[in-house]
Amino acid sequence: MNLAALECAGLTALLNRMRRFGKRRQAAALQMVPLFCLSLLVVLPALGKDYQLTTLETAHAMFHSATNATMYAEAARQYEFLVEEEGIRNGQLFYNIGNSWFMADDLGRAILNYRRAGQYMPNNADLQHNLETALELRTDLIPEKEPHPLAAKLLGWHINTPTTFRWWLFACTWLLFWAAWFWMERSTKKESRIATLATGVLSAMLLASLITESAMEHQAQRGVITAKEVLARKGDGSMYAPAFLDPLHSGTEFQRLEDRGKWWHIRLNDGQTCWIPSSAADRV
Repeated sequence: MNLAALECAGLTALLNRMRRFGKRRQAAALQMVPLFCLSLLVVLPALGKDYQLTTLETAHAMFHSATNATMYAEAARQYEFLVEEEGIRNGQLFYNIGNSWFMADDLGRAILNYRRAGQYMPNNADLQHNLETALELRTDLIPEKEPHPLAAKLLGWHINTPTTFRWWLFACTWLLFWAAWFWMERSTKKESRIATLATGVLSAMLLASLITESAMEHQAQRGVITAKEVLARKGDGSMYAPAFLDPLHSGTEFQRLEDRGKWWHIRLNDGQTCWIPSSAADRV
């Protein structure tokens, strides 16, 4: 049986196993099938050694033959070998790792790898579906911090407009700016100067928005708690008092503010800060 056939074999059995999950998990699990069938077409060209091909084939076979969380976790570790030991990083591979951990009931590692996959294929619908489902299943549903009302009014277009749409809008206004510029150079009409100024200002605003967002994302060191639960502290040590009444749980996302030995200073989505052991989480 060739590798492509191996990928598509056993999908019926896979779907039957998925029926054991609740409706919410089944909806996400069904999104795994198409990308697993196509993953070899994307992942394999990056692999040049026989043992890497063997590792990938073994991981796929382990996933398709898995019948419990432990077996799905073993498949995930087999995929992770390609990342950690062979240095292979791409969206399809991280997506497969996330799916394996999801089926192993490890939401923390599933969300972590879905986020990593999103860096390579941000517009993949299946990835977004699985990520959103995993996020809904978390124990800690921490709301995003609301922006200041004045900032929300002034920068609402920057906050609420998707990045992709802003890139397209910038490209269009940039082209219109140069068209208006050439028109102004060849015309004495007041409208040409107004059009040049308007498109120039709009282009500059959009470019500033995109640069600011890119700089903030570069500075933000995002992470995900991968331990089943961890008691957050008010300082970098177990002698400090707990930061919250309840522990943080697997899948909780944060921004890492500081790295101090074996402890991380983190900010949660609602703006609260605390310290956690670095062993309880991982960086995106």
